[in-house]
Amino acid sequence: MTTLSQQTCSSGDELNEVLNEQTVLTYLRNNPTFFSHQAEWLSEVRIPHQARGTVSLVDIQLERLRLRIAELEQQQATLLANATKSGELSVMFSNAQIQLLQCHNIYQVLTIVEALAEQLQLSACLRLFDTDDELLYLARHRFNDFYRSRLVLDRPYLGRLRRPEAELLFAHPPQLGSFIVLPLGRSAANGVLSFASADGGHFQPEMDTLFVEQLATTISHLIEHWQYTREVID
Repeated sequence: MTTLSQQTCSSGDELNEVLNEQTVLTYLRNNPTFFSHQAEWLSEVRIPHQARGTVSLVDIQLERLRLRIAELEQQQATLLANATKSGELSVMFSNAQIQLLQCHNIYQVLTIVEALAEQLQLSACLRLFDTDDELLYLARHRFNDFYRSRLVLDRPYLGRLRRPEAELLFAHPPQLGSFIVLPLGRSAANGVLSFASADGGHFQPEMDTLFVEQLATTISHLIEHWQYTREVID
């Protein structure tokens, strides 16, 4: 004969099988007004908390809200900082572009590029394949391997370089530094522009290179213009 206690246990087991976590969650999702009709019960609910013993649902919601607000404030601060930095960079590069348009030779260009690099706390390098100046000259055949391995589709290279590669461009490259390298020339490469940072993580492949690419384009136009003028005069 089945006793009352056995019936109660059996009913409890069946209830547990039916009211599992997923069932409760599904019910609450389908009945969003449930807690509004159980306001008194809601204030009595206590949930175990590792640091504070037990807390109410309201406390948990407030804590999560505070954390979310803190995250949003941090995101906003980061966006504002990036916008400020981007604006400062835009001004620096715009000023450099204006100065470049007033240049009459490659040495004036080099002075402007080096001044810009100093503002950015970087070092700069400008090398040409067709020049009589030994300080600017870079043999095209020496650069070919670098060009094929690093400058895919004529896109700038950003990241670290092996020591021989860095010394191809810089007389004293920073150890464990990072670099951005851009080819100069439109129809054909006539040189290379590069910047170096002592910080090995400064130049990253995902960085935006718009400003420096515009700078390289302007320099390329100037070089080609001077080469054409020289050919016409000669």
